[in-house]
Amino acid sequence: MVISTKAQREGDASSDTPVTQWLDAPTEDSVKTVVTYMLEHPSQSISSTHIVATAKAFKQLADMCRDPDVRTRLADGALAAASSLLLERVVAELGPGTEQINGHAEHVFLLVQVLRCICNQSADTDAARTQLLEHGGTAALARALNIDDVWRQPVPVAQAAFGAVLNVSLDHKLCTQALVDACAIEPHISALRVHGLGNGAHSVWPLVCSSLDNLCEDAEAAATHFEQHAGLASNMLQALAEITAQLANIASVSGEVAEQFVQIKEQQDADVTAALRGAQRTLLWNLCEVLEKSSVVRLQLCEPVYMHQMFDILAYYVATGGPDEPTQPEPSVAQPPSRPLPQGNRNADATAQMIVGVSGEDAALSMFDDSGLQQRLFAQLAQSESALAAAAALCLGNLARTDAHCTQLAETHPDVVQAAIAWFESGEVRVRHAASGLLKNLCVPAPAKARMVELGLPAVAARNVDTAVVPVQANAIGILRHLANGCAEPTVQALLAQEPGKSKDQGQDQGQCALARLLTAVRSTDIDGIRCEGTRLVAAVAKAVYLKRACDAQDLEARGLDLVAPLVRLVVLDGQRHPLLQQESLVALTVLVAASSDNAPYAHAVVRCLVPETAAVGTVSEPTEDNTIEGDTIEVNDADDETAEADDAETTAPDSFTN
Repeated sequence: MVISTKAQREGDASSDTPVTQWLDAPTEDSVKTVVTYMLEHPSQSISSTHIVATAKAFKQLADMCRDPDVRTRLADGALAAASSLLLERVVAELGPGTEQINGHAEHVFLLVQVLRCICNQSADTDAARTQLLEHGGTAALARALNIDDVWRQPVPVAQAAFGAVLNVSLDHKLCTQALVDACAIEPHISALRVHGLGNGAHSVWPLVCSSLDNLCEDAEAAATHFEQHAGLASNMLQALAEITAQLANIASVSGEVAEQFVQIKEQQDADVTAALRGAQRTLLWNLCEVLEKSSVVRLQLCEPVYMHQMFDILAYYVATGGPDEPTQPEPSVAQPPSRPLPQGNRNADATAQMIVGVSGEDAALSMFDDSGLQQRLFAQLAQSESALAAAAALCLGNLARTDAHCTQLAETHPDVVQAAIAWFESGEVRVRHAASGLLKNLCVPAPAKARMVELGLPAVAARNVDTAVVPVQANAIGILRHLANGCAEPTVQALLAQEPGKSKDQGQDQGQCALARLLTAVRSTDIDGIRCEGTRLVAAVAKAVYLKRACDAQDLEARGLDLVAPLVRLVVLDGQRHPLLQQESLVALTVLVAASSDNAPYAHAVVRCLVPETAAVGTVSEPTEDNTIEGDTIEVNDADDETAEADDAETTAPDSFTN
């Protein structure tokens, strides 16, 4: 690098121009004269003779603009225009291959001072930001971030560059969008790579993080930019993974980065650690927002290597976020499904949500066959850490949502299924939700149903039909409904079995069966999903008992359960919104009416529900042996079972796995 001598600098400054004259006695009143000269003679201003004087003038202007009153008075457009024009010129001069030319150091000096001037004049001044936008300053600013000197001399140049972007983009939507369109996000991510931490660069990271937060504040616009620039999301994830590895002291990469890890580890101090954590937080939440907004960006990360990186990040947050909170007693009142599950470590939850979002894409299904990822998911599901097990169950449930994958998992990995059942039965709330969702998917294909029954899933699901945790309750009911269509006998037996003592959640009286608790839950809930899905299960039980002879009908009738009321309610009140469910309920009511007897007066119950006043005064007689339709004499078309099978098939589409 060739640097001018002091004599040369002094000779340049002695040239008689409005700029050098102003430098002798800089005043605010004569600023316009200097700025006008720069606008009219840009080439002369950055020539080898005058470039140092121009840089000194911008340094003086930058210092003057630190005063809020002064920068307000200078926001007339002339200073912004001159700054934009000369920034564009100097950026063009400092392109690739210019390091060894004469005057390179002077150009870098001018670059820093122009950036400082833009940074200071745009601080809390929308007028200056608008003027910079109109004169092309934002586009030139984005290009300046890609100059090599920003990385070779990070403290003076990068501070000025990212500080200018930070101020220009702050609360100014048009400037922010212009910077994003000019690809200003990419150099921000590059600046936060671990291999760029040398030469005190960590002192610039807070500026970079704040600036990146501004650029990604409009998540929709940021997501559109990420969609248009494939590889940007993976670069951000890679930077996040490197920072996380550094914070966890994991030097698992090779080559130049590994050597840099060793150097950084030797100079670890509070400032570097704080910079790493700030960058980690910024990258995590901005990436999480983009992934939530765009399925296109999620598709870009549907590869095992990225999934491994996300699980590495999650493992760090789980390990450093403190031990899992002890299992809290479940609420006594059911909450609506839209209410989020109890939150623990927010960073871990955000990372798990990224895993769920990416694995939920159809393009991610091929990752199920990746042996490395598969074994990792199996190992995490089998361990005692509930947060990692929950994420593994959610991811596995998304990846294994085809009949082939579900059957393979149930048949070849029963130990994994048993681990999921154990979490479903006695895990913390979040992992119970995740494990039950996985098990619900596994119950869809016909070949897997028998194995799920062998592993004892019906009994576990039956114990959770009235849990106060709504997502878990919905999954439990769904599991039983899927199993009832194919394995009716063990499913009905699980629902009718008398559980000794009290249930885990609700404290029912001793001996009350799961079907009775399900009917109570369906009758008392105001959650549409639970009521409808629970009623479908009741309909499936009625058909299984009286058509498929899944159990002795007298065993059901002896309990005196009101199977009719929820079915009638669904037909009358919910039928218009759910025609398929209405059809299922009508078939089940037909079966029950056909099976009416003295011990099971279903026909009278139907009339009582439809015409309660008439039934109350006794104008409708109880069914007698003469007017009872025998169950064997009615024919129900098999189309109903076909409908149920089709409905099961539909559930192989991505389940709504959310954490």
